[in-house]
Amino acid sequence: MQLSETIKLSPTREQRSLVNATMSEYIRTVNSLVSIAVNGTSIASYTTSNVEADLPSALINQCIRDARSIVKKHYKYCHKAVLKNRSLAKRGSAIRTKAPSLPILKKPCCYVNNQNYRIRDNRIEFPVMVGGRSKRISVPIRLTDRQKALFSDAKFGTMRIVTKSHSLVAQIVYEAAEPILKSEGNVMGIDLGIKCPAVSYCSDGNVKFYGNGRKNKYMRRHYAYLRKKLQSAKKIKAVRRINDKEQRIMHDIDHKLSHDIVQTAVAHDIKVIKLEQLANIRSATRQSRKNNHSLHTWSFYRLAQLIEYKAKLAGITVEYVNPAYTSQTCPVCGRIHHANDRLYTCKCGFRTHRDLLGAWNICNSTEYVGNRHTA
Repeated sequence: MQLSETIKLSPTREQRSLVNATMSEYIRTVNSLVSIAVNGTSIASYTTSNVEADLPSALINQCIRDARSIVKKHYKYCHKAVLKNRSLAKRGSAIRTKAPSLPILKKPCCYVNNQNYRIRDNRIEFPVMVGGRSKRISVPIRLTDRQKALFSDAKFGTMRIVTKSHSLVAQIVYEAAEPILKSEGNVMGIDLGIKCPAVSYCSDGNVKFYGNGRKNKYMRRHYAYLRKKLQSAKKIKAVRRINDKEQRIMHDIDHKLSHDIVQTAVAHDIKVIKLEQLANIRSATRQSRKNNHSLHTWSFYRLAQLIEYKAKLAGITVEYVNPAYTSQTCPVCGRIHHANDRLYTCKCGFRTHRDLLGAWNICNSTEYVGNRHTA
């Protein structure tokens, strides 16, 4: 399986200038090729001789590949918009979907394939243009002991150089051996929600609640208020900056939740983690003014993906089950009825938290709907 690792670069002033120039020229070249392709000229057979750029030939080839990928995705989204408009027209609807605008890359970065960079002796070597000629520079890097162990015999993939927090970093893809999945052990059911981001129930009886749903909702409301205020003042750049900050925070929260869930699974010798198949949840869930914003900003798909890949690294299988009535079925007598807010009480005398009930029933469920999540 492919994983990525981030390495901080420590270039000299001259090296930083060369790398910054390379990243800017890389983005300019990709945007230029995309524009050429969209205006009717095929770039399918383009080579380095067809592209004028102040870049090493290895990076020009990478620019061509990136441009082809961007154009292919753009045409795919345009085709989807056409099909949707045809469907709307057949139904007599006056609504029309706008065709997606041409993607333009703005953040300076560059990609280097695995044949054109090398890591050795706490340095990374890759080509840049120096005085009109391609030349390899050797930039000092900071490797942790874990990274040194990873890279000692790793098979590398593409490297991406980008600026983060005013520092140059290299994001390197590498091949990692897939661990052998466990064949024996306990089962864990996980119920994902808004008020309680996640609840786990293990077949050995262990129960754990993860995250703080109220804090997450407060943060989303806070950033929604800031965006609304900045939109009224027509400060578009500030709106984008605030939106990006919110996404980074929520992504970090999901990473921590998934890490805690998998760590709990490892501690309780779990062989299978069961999740709900929450496909089309936004259209299937009851709508209300109070619930709409939380529902449409709920990152259940991302959290499920993070749990899945981290569980795979720990040798744990992830399976998806039918979510129907998991929060309404009594695990003792089998009756189905709604909970009173967060408390579920059955006529047979069984009482528990509604989200815990969901995790319990997911753990015991045999209604499998596959081992992959669909949005």
